[in-house]
Parts: sequence; structure tokens; C-alpha cells
Amino acid sequence: MDKVVEDFQIQDDKEEIKRWYDGYRIGNTNGIYNPWSILNYLKRRELIPYWVNTSSNDLIKIILENSLILKEKIERLLNDEAIEVYLDQETVIVGIEKNENNIWGLLLGTGYLKVVETIDISEGLYKVKIPNKEIKELFRGIIRNWFNDKVVGNNLKSILNDLVTLNLEEFEKKFKVLVREMFSYMDVGENTAENFYHAFVLGMLVGLRDTYYVNSNRESGYGRYDIMLEPKDKNANSFIIEFKVLEDEKEETLEKTIENAKKQIDNKKYEENLKERGFSNITKMVFCFNGKQVKMETF
Repeated sequence: MDKVVEDFQIQDDKEEIKRWYDGYRIGNTNGIYNPWSILNYLKRRELIPYWVNTSSNDLIKIILENSLILKEKIERLLNDEAIEVYLDQETVIVGIEKNENNIWGLLLGTGYLKVVETIDISEGLYKVKIPNKEIKELFRGIIRNWFNDKVVGNNLKSILNDLVTLNLEEFEKKFKVLVREMFSYMDVGENTAENFYHAFVLGMLVGLRDTYYVNSNRESGYGRYDIMLEPKDKNANSFIIEFKVLEDEKEETLEKTIENAKKQIDNKKYEENLKERGFSNITKMVFCFNGKQVKMETF
């Protein structure tokens, strides 16, 4: 790649090219770039997805868009996490969207994921990650399609615009429609409900990545917030978001759950990190769930 950079005089874009198209490995050799994308970049000199927008990727898109079992894990991958998965590298295409091991094997074999650690080779357990920005754009587009398909009369862009412009009454109304439509066919386990809702909203917020840093489960103040939306423009609105699920044994209503969540945000001073760095337009939000019921409050 250094030879290409020198011959085509693209030194100024070298690091961005690496972020977009590098990330692969063959044997013990790292620094393997996607050749199709590099050739197209050299022709057009634009840092955009090339390979993932070709028709040859239609099968991958169809499988991911129709698989309910992967949603939470894909959202974690988009948050730059490496996740543990079981891989079946002898992929069977028929009914693949219903077999998680087959799907991960196909994604690895076709270059949409890379192995960063072998956990147990005999069991086929590996830690995987999205290799580069080009592939991340594919996954973001698929998540946008999941949401857009389920929002009656609205699209994800309009919902997110209502949020960042503090048109919160309209945002809550659209968000409740989204929850009803999406959760009607998703199984939310009792012990994993809060994580599920957290991942659900993280997926929705993918559409803000151009204007916001979307941070999850990081330390601030005296604890860890669920989600922080930090605008790239310091004059824009920033958000602290907390998720709570009604606990039948302790709380009788969603209103009580909301009060507990608000106390947690204030007592643990989650907004301190933003204030210390000069952000002043901070909105604190609480989402409280009971199955498909949701209540939102800001303060």
C-alpha cells in the first residue's frame, strides 16, 4: 500500500484510506486492503463505500434484513465492540437467516467481519469485529431500513430530527409507534429486557453518527450512563439517556420507575462530563418500559 500511496500521490488521504478500506488479515499478515475499493478510490478520489454497494452484496443484505436474531449484536458491532460468536464455516445457504452460526460464518468468509481473537477453536468460538468504515456503512444502512420499514407514516430521519431539535412531544408520539410496530414480533426476555431496549435505541441513533458522537455505558460523574449524545457542534443540544424497566416487586407504575431513573441520573451526576467540556444545552431523558408500553420524560 505504501507503494500505491507514493505512486498516486495520495499521502494526505493515507490515514482515511486505511480507516475506510483496511482491516483484513491473511495468515499472519495484517494491513490487507479491499482491492476493489482501492481501485475505485484511485479512479474517483472519493472516500465512499464501493464494494458494499455492488449488486454482489444483495444476498448479505437480504439475510441480515430478515434475521431477527442478530439485531442486538449488530448494534454492538456498530458501537465498535468486538463480540464473541460461534462460527460455522461450512455455511448452508438454505434457511440461513434462521441459523445464527451459519450467518456469522458467511459474514466472516465474505469479508464483512474479521476475527480479532480465537476463544475456543474446537468449539468454533471467536471474537469478531467490523473491519473498517466501508463495512460499517453497510450495517448502518441495514439498521436504517429495519426502522424505516416499521414506522408508519414516518421515517427514521424525521424522528431523529424531532429529537435533536427538542420537538419532544412529536418525538415521543413517533417513538411509541415505532415501539409498538417493532416489539410486536420481537421476543424480549425478562432478564435481558433492559439491555434489549438499550440496544434498540442505540440502533435507532445510528442515523445521528454524522452530527453526534453516540457513547454508551461510559463513566461520568459517579457512575455509568446508558447513552450520551454528544454533538460535534458544541452549540447544539446534547443528551443523557437512561433506560429502566418496571420492576413489579418494587414499582407499581411507570411513573414510579421514571422517578427512580431521574434520581439516579441526578445523584450520579451523569452530565458532569459534558459540563466540564463546555456543553451547556443538556437534556436529560428517561425511557421507561413495561413490555410494549413506554413512557418518556425529559428534565
